[in-house]
Amino acid sequence: MPETIDFERVLSSLQAAAEKLRSQKDYFNDLDSQIGDSDHGDSIDSTFKKVLESLESYDTSKRDIGGLLKVIGRGIILSGGAAMGPLYGSGFFEAGNAAGGAAVIHVEELVAMMRGFVAGIEKRGGVKLGEKTMFDTVVPAVDALATAVESGEPLREAMNKASAAAESGMQSTKEMHSKRGRSSRLGDRSVGYVDPGSASMFVFLSAFFESLVT
Repeated sequence: MPETIDFERVLSSLQAAAEKLRSQKDYFNDLDSQIGDSDHGDSIDSTFKKVLESLESYDTSKRDIGGLLKVIGRGIILSGGAAMGPLYGSGFFEAGNAAGGAAVIHVEELVAMMRGFVAGIEKRGGVKLGEKTMFDTVVPAVDALATAVESGEPLREAMNKASAAAESGMQSTKEMHSKRGRSSRLGDRSVGYVDPGSASMFVFLSAFFESLVT
């Protein structure tokens, strides 16, 4: 597997991840019914419908990875909607800034792109680790990716480790007290349940990473 990723691969991987997320709308709503408003799936479906619309309308002849990500980010943010949308929107936009106008990126640039994604979410949401949010999934995933790349591991192995770390991060939210949103009012009753935002972030990351190397 080449240790570079081209524009077409990024585009198809984003499409695969968006379709996977939308297919699990009911699952995310069910998860959210345990500690939230039962609408997380609806929010994810709306957000990634906008992602697909941006992918379909983008001028692919530009072959601009950063430009594509920024168009996605702006599209999500301008569409309004629940808090989940702007978090992803900011993440995509900052990932685009990090990727620049390249048509092909190396693994080190992929790490920078994903670091930008994390920074966008952190800046928009003011989130921290341990608050039982999507952040508890995405941060360990990107850290694992960076560590694997720095160690010189093949791209596929780096992706596998990032996905495994994302899953562990998601599962770790079971033991956390919620500090955000409606579920934060539940106190101890929020313990024992996976955070829906962490679950959808895991699905996004695992589908995106898997598609990058298949």
